[in-house]
Amino acid sequence: MIEKNLEDFEEFYTEKINNIFSKIKKVLKKLILEIRENLIEIKVCLDHFLEIEEGKIDQKAQKSLHFFSDRIRKEIDEIEVPEEDITYDNTLDLLNSIKRLFTSINEIARKSLPKFQKEVQPQIKELNYITRKLGKNQANLDEFMRKKYNEVKEAEYLLKKLPKLFSLKENIEHAKADLDQFEIELEEREKKQDELNTQLLKLEKNNLFKDLEVEKDKLFKLQMKINDEIGFKKALKKFKFELEKGNLHITNIDLNYLRDFLKNPIKILASERKDLPKFTSLMVQVRHVLEENKLNLKTDTKQKTIEHINAIFDEKILQTNIEEYLQLKEQIKSIEEQIQTAGLAEKLDRLKNDISNNTIKLEHAQNDYARKNKDYTRYLNSLKNEREEFQTLVEDKIGEQIKLNIVFTF
Repeated sequence: MIEKNLEDFEEFYTEKINNIFSKIKKVLKKLILEIRENLIEIKVCLDHFLEIEEGKIDQKAQKSLHFFSDRIRKEIDEIEVPEEDITYDNTLDLLNSIKRLFTSINEIARKSLPKFQKEVQPQIKELNYITRKLGKNQANLDEFMRKKYNEVKEAEYLLKKLPKLFSLKENIEHAKADLDQFEIELEEREKKQDELNTQLLKLEKNNLFKDLEVEKDKLFKLQMKINDEIGFKKALKKFKFELEKGNLHITNIDLNYLRDFLKNPIKILASERKDLPKFTSLMVQVRHVLEENKLNLKTDTKQKTIEHINAIFDEKILQTNIEEYLQLKEQIKSIEEQIQTAGLAEKLDRLKNDISNNTIKLEHAQNDYARKNKDYTRYLNSLKNEREEFQTLVEDKIGEQIKLNIVFTF
């Protein structure tokens, strides 16, 4: 098996196919050499045009003659005739250039020759003879390329796959560099997040925060308990509805109080005096309406609501719980003021804000890393497949196993 680095492969492969197809290449070189000689002959012939004595043609014709010679010479000079590195592509370019040359000669001659044609008949015959030879050699070369060069062309065209391999190699190197950079940024963001979370945990272990959490938990449980004690909102909503519709006629009813109570019962109860006079009056009125069966509730619902209201009157637990609720609110407020005074609240907010901002940046870093890693993996797989396919095609052309080494600069 032959092993070659990607950078050295073109030179190795070109030499191989030149040896394999040496006979065809030799004939091709000979045909191109004949065309080169024809082009040189045309330029020499153009010199013959300029050798006419000045007295034989007037100044205007002389100017046209120089224009004719210079233009054709310029066209020939622009033709690239391959010498050593002869391939199908540059030979095809040569054939196309010859076709353009004929077109240019005919066009220039049509415009310029009439002005000095009589004086340069021998030179015109010489030019026609040389261009006919060139045309014949061009036709021979064209026929040779079509009939004899196809296998060589296929072998040469494998080199057109090399730029894709180089491009994939470059893409992999760039993707790996980006991936390494994203990995560093990701590690920094993760480290920063760990540091901020550690600071947050340390701050939250402060006794004031612990006390605040305990009191808030008590408050939450107490709110749930109070809501359970006044859990007959269905009857109250029905009561409000009937009042607003005018189906119930009750004196001294505070409808605004009822509406506010239904929106936020604990807040309304906490705003009253300890004995809850407005709430008590409302419950008396609701119980009376229920006992007279004016709310059109199911018997079971009606009875449970009446029992619930009686329990509030008899056990006085609701008033006690509201009093405790107010005490807990004051206690929480006091702790929050202590936290504020100690500067802990500001520090906590700043830490949480830093964590939030870093979390967004961390997510971006994770996404960037995942995206670039996907690109990197895709390029690697593409290069692997392209290399395997390329090696198989090369082996078919040169009859030897080949391993293409691709070295990355990471």
